[in-house]
Formats: sequence, structure tokens, C-alpha cells
Amino acid sequence: MTDLHARLDAVIPDLLAEHRVPGVAVGVAHDGHTLTTGHGVTNVAHPIAVDSNTLFQVGSISKTLLGAVIGRLLEQGTLDLDAPVAPLFGADSGIDERITLRHTITHTSGIDAQNMIADAPRILAGHRDDSIQASLRHFIRRPLMFEPGTDFTYSGPGIMLAAATVERATGRHYVDLLRELVIDPAGMETTCTSADEAIFHRVAAPHGRAADGGAELLIDRGWQRHWQLPGWDVPGGGVVSNVADLLRYAAWSTSDAAPKRLFEPLAGQGIEGHDIGLAWHLDEIGGHRAASHSGLTIGYASRLVLVPSAGLSYAILTNSLHGGEIVSELEKVILDAADVAVAAPSTQPVPADLAQALRGTYDCGFYGTISIVAGSRPGEMAILANGAHAREDRYVIELEGADRAVLAQPDSLITLSDDGTPGSHVGFVRETDGTVSAVRYHGRLDRRIP
Repeated sequence: MTDLHARLDAVIPDLLAEHRVPGVAVGVAHDGHTLTTGHGVTNVAHPIAVDSNTLFQVGSISKTLLGAVIGRLLEQGTLDLDAPVAPLFGADSGIDERITLRHTITHTSGIDAQNMIADAPRILAGHRDDSIQASLRHFIRRPLMFEPGTDFTYSGPGIMLAAATVERATGRHYVDLLRELVIDPAGMETTCTSADEAIFHRVAAPHGRAADGGAELLIDRGWQRHWQLPGWDVPGGGVVSNVADLLRYAAWSTSDAAPKRLFEPLAGQGIEGHDIGLAWHLDEIGGHRAASHSGLTIGYASRLVLVPSAGLSYAILTNSLHGGEIVSELEKVILDAADVAVAAPSTQPVPADLAQALRGTYDCGFYGTISIVAGSRPGEMAILANGAHAREDRYVIELEGADRAVLAQPDSLITLSDDGTPGSHVGFVRETDGTVSAVRYHGRLDRRIP
């Protein structure tokens, strides 16, 4: 670990400066040894050094804690993974009777992922009820994107329904169950879900990029009312934690004390070799099965990875909307130090018939649209992010495109950086007549616009 610590100390300052990210915390556990470190500052306006106990919003890593709550309740017999959830909510709930708990926790329910963030400024105006149960009325009667269990689209509202099901089945508030069944047993000493709890600790503030390229504080710039995420988003993104606690959580999750089904593949993600368990994303890193989840909220980017067969787990937390660029670079350093060799995926040029079928514009909801066009190099495609029209009562997130994308699998492209480094998979849905009806960009199913 001494060598890794030195390597991190050497590269992190330059990465923070290059990407205009104020601060980062890193935690690594490998073969019984633990390293935690912090670099940069919590807040560009009131700078305090980031350390291993600094709290960050961890975003969608929160979903794995919901998975652990569900895993424990499954073992206790309180929940049934494959029973329809609608009966728990009464005859007039509007919940599709085909949807099960498995569908909600694996993003295979067909519930549209878009409106709860896009419409949040209106939904939350006037200090309206932001409870998990109240969230359902804002999306549950909308048409499903597909029949439950037949496809995959990353869905925050589906996670809200999963948490609402937990509350209905137990008669208790989710945050109380979260602390009782996961946070306390895992030894997560300062992990919390509210600003009232976080205020007693060192907290990293959210940042983005200013017009001049530097870092700026993001004050009231998210879909939530202020800094704290709404109650209905706690299960999906509202946990606040630090790298020391996340390493404790990782150790607990892979121990005999944790629920046994956390990493059991429960559904596919629409791309070969990529599955999902109790909210954990399951794939392969350097020949090892891995469980992971990334997080992104307004002003924070994070990642938690568990590679049990390599004796490795690591957490990376940043206080910038653009922190993902640093996360990717630090992952390479950590995996190299742990002797986990990550081979570049096999790729090939996009065949002409597929290139023709892919060309078009796709609806990404509150992200706007993307257009897939021919790339500047033979056999490559490019993904253009067209953005969305901002309105005072509607939230918009800027989507990043990709200048290069090639074929990685029969059902997916993979993006490439300028130097050819592989990036994200972009799945696509091809019909029997050869047409492409949708793409899966950043895990969300985006339908073709005629």
C-alpha cells in the first residue's frame, strides 16, 4: 500500500488541476491492507482540506444500500422477490399488476426514468410532500416503456417503487430500516441521509465548471430544493458518506454477516456479460467478477467497486459534477497497483448496414436528444449530444456525446477517447427487419425519434 499511496499522491494534484475538480477522497482495501487519503479542498469559497472522513453525496451508490435492505428482508421472509407489489398498495394504486420487486430493483420494470428529475422543480415547489410514498403519484400511472421483465432501462422511479414496497411491507420508514439493517451493522460511523446529520462533520460542497473553466460552487442548481436530496430520492441517491465508511460497507457486504443474495445475478442489462443483482452492477474486471456502482448528483461524482476474488475494494469520491474524469484515471492506478490487468475489449469497425441502421436521433428525456452519425474515421460512429430546452419549471441535465464509437458486441457499441481508450458501452435494440428502434445510452433506453 505504501507504493500505491505514493503513486496517488503523485498523480492526484495534477488531475485536480487539469480537470478543475476541487477535491477527491480515495479508499482502497487490498489483501487485508487499507489505504485512505484525501486531496484538495471541500469548498472553493471556504477551503478546508479533504480527508478520508470528509462526507460527500455518494449518489446512486445509495441504491446498493437499498439492495442490502431488501436482501435482509428477503431472508427474514418479509418480502418476496417475485411477487407482484401492487397488492401492498390497494386496489386503486395504479401500479401495473405485473411488476414485481425483482423488476424494480433491477431496472426491468419498464417504469420511465425521466420525469421525476425533469419535473422536480414543479413537484417540490411550495414545500410539497417529498416522501417516498408521495413520489408514486407523480409517475406510477404513466405508460410503461416495455412489458415488465422484458428489457432494461435505468430507472430512478423504479427504485422509488422498490423503497415504497419496503415501507408498505414493513410498516416502517425506509431511513430507519436503512440505519438498522445496513448502516449500523456495517459500522458506517458517520454515514447519514440528511443535512441535519451531516452538519456535524466535514462536508464537501458541490461544484461544477464556471464559464472561465474554473471550479464554481453549485448553490441551488440541482433538481432538489437545496443541498439535501428529496426524501423520495434517498433510496436512489441521497446517502451521504465518506471513503472510510464505504470501505467498511464493502467489507461487510462481502462477509458472512451480509445478506447472501447481494451479488446474485437477477437480470441482464441488455449487454452481454453485464448483469444486475440487488442493485449492484455485475460484470468483469481483469478476469475477475466484480460488483460496482457509480454515483452522480449535482456537484458530485463517485464510484464504489468490489472485486472479491482479487481481495480488492475501492471507493473514489469527488466534489464536482465533472469528477468522473478523475475517477476513471484513479481506477487505472488502483487496478494496476493491485495487479488486476484490465485488457482492452475486442472491437471492430461498424459494418455499413449497421451504421445505416443506427443513424438517427433518439429521445433522452430530460437529457434532450442524441444523434448518431458517421464518425470522422472509417468504420466509426459519433454520438452528438443535442441538449434540451431549459425551462424555469423543468430541470435539464447536459449530456456528453462521444466523437468515436466502434462495435464491441453484436448488440452494443463502445465509445473511445481520442487516444483509443475504451469508454462506455452503448447498447442498441435491433428489430427483426434490421432497423434500430432504440439505443441504451448511459443505461437508459432511448427511443428513436421518427
